[in-house]
Amino acid sequence: MKINKNLLWIFLFISYSSHSQWGIAYNEGWGNRDLLSYPNFFSSVDYVGDGINGHRLDIYYPKGMSVNLNNIGVLALNKQYDEIDKVIGDLKNEKKKYPCLIVIYGSAWRGNSGKDGSLHHIKRAAKKLLSNDFVIVTVNHRSSNDHIFPAQVHDIKAAIRFLKGNAEALNIDPNFIAINGYSSGGHLASMMGATTGKTEFVYQGKEIDLKGSLGNHLGQNSDVHAVIDWYGPTDLMAMDDCSKIERKKRNGDAREAFIGGPVQENKMITQLASPITHLNTKTPPFLIFHGAKDTSVPVCQSEILHQALISKGLSSKLIIEEEGVHSGTNKKMFAPKNIDIMVDFILNEYQKNK
Repeated sequence: MKINKNLLWIFLFISYSSHSQWGIAYNEGWGNRDLLSYPNFFSSVDYVGDGINGHRLDIYYPKGMSVNLNNIGVLALNKQYDEIDKVIGDLKNEKKKYPCLIVIYGSAWRGNSGKDGSLHHIKRAAKKLLSNDFVIVTVNHRSSNDHIFPAQVHDIKAAIRFLKGNAEALNIDPNFIAINGYSSGGHLASMMGATTGKTEFVYQGKEIDLKGSLGNHLGQNSDVHAVIDWYGPTDLMAMDDCSKIERKKRNGDAREAFIGGPVQENKMITQLASPITHLNTKTPPFLIFHGAKDTSVPVCQSEILHQALISKGLSSKLIIEEEGVHSGTNKKMFAPKNIDIMVDFILNEYQKNK
């Protein structure tokens, strides 16, 4: 038995995964029974190595990939290492490297296990991107109930570094990683875009460590190449001031749990937690969606970000759905036309980066 040491983590996360078979995770993630037999994905990879649920991600590979990964979990559980070695050899010999889309769920920063449902809104986009030879990664992060900012930023940055550090083994092209998020996930996706190219994070003389020290790939950067933000907070100080619609605060003000206290008493940290604070010349193109009738995150949050990007000479496209509400519950936000705009944006940005 000769197991590739670079891929030893595969067996470790299988052994401790909450899913007995990887196909179960795929069904949960898409909420679609016709995808239950989809063969090529890894489930519940521990991207930090600490075993907690908030540090897990799933990786979905293109249907055209020649290697079938579906049975590797069962093989590991049955200790059929010679058979595993054959699959790993096939994966290592897969010549093509695939561009990547990372997807972050929305939870008001409170959830630590939303990856399994994070493709529900964009199933149409996921299918199209997989058919265009993209890898899709859904990622968990820690809950603000247990860990305040910048823990969630540290988590997503660690996940990106993990993917880049294992790009060769995972057949991922590190030269194009797009990131997509909804609500608080949109905030985190925007933070990844806003901080791309930066190593120091300062506001009015106060510095904060947004890189963190999680995982085994600190030599990698966490830069991304395109951002899709669905109704995410972008200027946390202005959440109440900029809206023409009264904002509903479900279960209290999520910002307070996120930053660790009242916003008005923590203005400096609130600004450091806002994507608009970190925009710079290397910030990648943004595609922003928001509903005009959103009462959780007011549409002005996306307007502020869009204008800030444009004023700095950066690329941004803002689409406002006049009848759209938060989380797309009336299906206006995730209408096929918007999903197609999203896919075209990602594919076009990928072509520009090739």
